[in-house]
Amino acid sequence: MRVISRKGMASATMAEIAEEAGVAKGTIYLYFRDRDALVEKTFESAMTQLHARVDAALELDVPFEQKLHSMLGAVSGFFRENREFFRLYISMRFPEGSAQQQRRQKRTCQPQYQTRVQRVAEVLGQAMERGEIGVTDPRRLALFIIEGSNAVILERVLSEATASDDDVDFLTRTILGGIRK
Repeated sequence: MRVISRKGMASATMAEIAEEAGVAKGTIYLYFRDRDALVEKTFESAMTQLHARVDAALELDVPFEQKLHSMLGAVSGFFRENREFFRLYISMRFPEGSAQQQRRQKRTCQPQYQTRVQRVAEVLGQAMERGEIGVTDPRRLALFIIEGSNAVILERVLSEATASDDDVDFLTRTILGGIRK
């Protein structure tokens, strides 16, 4: 993640990754067929960690407002703690490189993203059924929440400014102010 953060997805080489890891380049090839396989596994591992945090927040037995705040806090905290990952995340979401690399990256990222959208939409649908938020298309609202929060967090991480709970409070207030009954 650190090499990709510095060099970009398309420019990071196995030699640089091996050097950063403190191992011989050949050692990496014992576990990964190529650089793209290594990057995919790194991305999958990080996304699994992120999704575990988000799922834990979504499973809380609390009113929707607290659940939303916890979910946004989980995402913000993850990216604050793993700044290097954000560059990888962006490069997987918005691929660079050859057409083959772009297709491969999209295959890795898109299913996880769609799963996350669906999970958030389910929680929103439940909140709508309980009357905690107004009724609207839960999938479109999930996209709005995910992408809106990503934009705020992205700005913080890329600017090197310290993300704070103020961001989470801002996002929660702004989202609920637009959908609360």
